Amino acid sequence: MSFEAAFRGIENEVTEFLLSKENVTYEMKWNGFLTIGYKEKRAHVLNFSYLSLRSLMNEMKKTARKWQDSGAVSLKIDIAFDYADMPLYEWNQEVLATKKNYYRRGIAFDKNFSFALLEQELNGNAILKSGKEEICLNVTNLNRYLMQTGKNNGQLELNGYTNVTTFNTYGWFFDGTEWFPLHTDSLYHGTRNESLSPERVKEVVENAGLYLAEQVKKTGEFHYGYFSCFDKTIKHYNTLRHASSLYSMLEAYELSGNSKILERATQALVYLKENFIFEKEDFAYMIEPEMREIKLGANAAALLAFSKYMQITDDKSDILLARKLAYGILRLQEDDGSFIHVLDYPSLEVKDPFRIIYYEGEAVLGLLRLYEVDRTEDFLRGAEKAFDHFIAKNFWQNHDHWLSYAANEITKYFPDEKYLSFGMKNAFDALDFIFNRETTFPTFLELTTAAYELYEKDIPLPAGFTEEFSRDRLVETIKKRANYQLNGLFYPEVAIYFKNPERITNSFFIRHHSFRVRIDDVEHNISGYTKFYHLLKTGFLREKV
Repeated sequence: MSFEAAFRGIENEVTEFLLSKENVTYEMKWNGFLTIGYKEKRAHVLNFSYLSLRSLMNEMKKTARKWQDSGAVSLKIDIAFDYADMPLYEWNQEVLATKKNYYRRGIAFDKNFSFALLEQELNGNAILKSGKEEICLNVTNLNRYLMQTGKNNGQLELNGYTNVTTFNTYGWFFDGTEWFPLHTDSLYHGTRNESLSPERVKEVVENAGLYLAEQVKKTGEFHYGYFSCFDKTIKHYNTLRHASSLYSMLEAYELSGNSKILERATQALVYLKENFIFEKEDFAYMIEPEMREIKLGANAAALLAFSKYMQITDDKSDILLARKLAYGILRLQEDDGSFIHVLDYPSLEVKDPFRIIYYEGEAVLGLLRLYEVDRTEDFLRGAEKAFDHFIAKNFWQNHDHWLSYAANEITKYFPDEKYLSFGMKNAFDALDFIFNRETTFPTFLELTTAAYELYEKDIPLPAGFTEEFSRDRLVETIKKRANYQLNGLFYPEVAIYFKNPERITNSFFIRHHSFRVRIDDVEHNISGYTKFYHLLKTGFLREKV
């Protein structure tokens, strides 16, 4: 469908919608933006300002037709509303007080809106700064963008008392096939409004799994990640995240059945075996070559990957290596059930007795997942011993998603109230924080969905349990996080404002880390949405999400 035909198809709907709204003109003018989206380069945004809505829409339609043959693949319309005037110094303070990349309004530096930028332009080009800076504008990035887009036709002179105008936008996105109305709410701004049916969740997981599959090089190593604004490659590599991302790919394959995901996951598994494993006698460790160290969490992630691979393929050719990795974990376990976290490599001397709390829950989960495949009692006993330590030391106060998984897993073998209580405290003590958190933080969905599975197990509930741990509150939080996490999804309508849209579309990003897309950012979303999908299929949500 041509852009002009697509535009005609939605024009009446858009016009009727806008004419029913208030505060949609500024000084008697309608102000709009036409975004022309491409696969492999940043979108081109054109500004329009007219006295009538009809003139505005007609001019945007004509312009869309002209850009049809430029290699464009998508189209977006934004119409400004909710205008607010203020001096530049006041806007500067407002932006600096906002979490990095969370300022979600457009800005016009002149009354004619020729120097006006959408919030997506501001954030996609890293034009705004926050925190303890004195000036919120990254002038270098601003000037570069204005020059690239031809929005520097006039002289822009600013001082602290220059009047600026901020605004929100109503938006519609055409992906080449169909139109989508977009959110106007600040935290959801500019993304399509959709409901999470099981089919849609499955699609999100499969797309994310395919994204990771595309990141696997021919060697089996991952492209580790990117800072999306300027398509900068992250140079560092982390073997723990190699293993855990591989594990999530296997989850995505198990859910979707897409053979490409399994094929690339197998390549990544072979690379792991050939490059990251140190074997000695009856034990083995994952090594971190860059840091010359061995991490408890890396062995755990490798166990998760091997166990899942054996489970879904019925190929147990790596069972002996997996056992060695498990015994490597048990060699790090102390008499009280705790674990040593980091060894020096190759000396195997203790480097860090403790580094990060996440390693311990992940280690227990790894032991339990391997036990499910290979009933070696040592692994179950090691997990049980570790949990005695977790309970004695109130580890639930860490609100760790790995502990949530582990508590759910150990009750397969010991349906004991003490594990139920631990898992519920681990989740519910942080539930209000999780519910209201403005960052997407993907492990929250993992934590809460695993807690729900534990809650629903056939374990006798102690007196007062349901009053203290409300099932409805847990369900409400899961629903909120599942929907809210989509704010970290690189929808096409979001990705087009970044330097290389094709590289990041359907991945997940961390907004306050400069729109970082790292393999583990995608991994945790796959794991959380996979669990959410299974809960939807079992009917735990009694109405559409």
